Amino acid sequence: VLYVSHRMDELYAICDTVTVLRDGRLVHTGPLAETGRLQLVSLMLGRETSEVRAEGVTKFTGSHDAGTQPVLSARHLTRRHQLHDVSLDIRPGEVVGLGGLLGSGRTETAKAIAGALALGAGEVTVAGQPVRTGSAAAAIRAGISLLPEDRKSEGIVPGLSVRENIALAALPRMSRFGLVSEARVDAVVDTFMKRLRIKAASPHQKVGELSGGNQQKVLLARWLAMHPKVLLLDEPTRGIDIGAKAEVQKLIDELAENGLGVLLISSDVEELIEGSDRV
Repeated sequence: VLYVSHRMDELYAICDTVTVLRDGRLVHTGPLAETGRLQLVSLMLGRETSEVRAEGVTKFTGSHDAGTQPVLSARHLTRRHQLHDVSLDIRPGEVVGLGGLLGSGRTETAKAIAGALALGAGEVTVAGQPVRTGSAAAAIRAGISLLPEDRKSEGIVPGLSVRENIALAALPRMSRFGLVSEARVDAVVDTFMKRLRIKAASPHQKVGELSGGNQQKVLLARWLAMHPKVLLLDEPTRGIDIGAKAEVQKLIDELAENGLGVLLISSDVEELIEGSDRV
């Protein structure tokens, strides 16, 4: 059996030998029992073991200084056969974890808050102002951004460039009389490619050619360019390598420290516990 996985626990539970590739090159093959977890991560990242954190499994730094009043409140969200009376608050500068098994209603809750799912009952407010439910446009105008669980079918537009994918949501803000300012688009794209360390040949490379981690960063850049008040992250580190995962987790911490309200949905229990202020 050849078993390919980003999950360390699975590798150590199942595999006898391990082979590590980095940038298309073979860098290591050997018995897994003789390869420590820290050494394995170092080989994958191409860094010295001293540079890699020895303890812990995430790059989250701890709790944040959250505001006292919620930036977002969802009350009694209900949709037949999917959601029943779900309520939650997110304060500015806070990461709220949303847990549960696959199919438990986590994704439906995020989509309902973001206006991408019609509700039978319930209300959403941002900074005390009601937001029309069932309208993604109204949610975006109110400052709600959703990073979807399935980035390939609901997030990226693979045939478009990195530049076009990042600028997609913010085009109305960067246009005047229907004409888009190319200079403003270039400035925004350059800023977020550097800030999120997106690895691409150029801003004009097709986003479908990037790694999963870089595609995820492009989606994050798209919504951060909107300057949201609340960021809903549905499985933000699923299917991305350990290096990109650490970068995304560090970014989530930074966003919360800068006052953004974050909802973190994750099947990784350690990520949910270490990354959230409340669950």
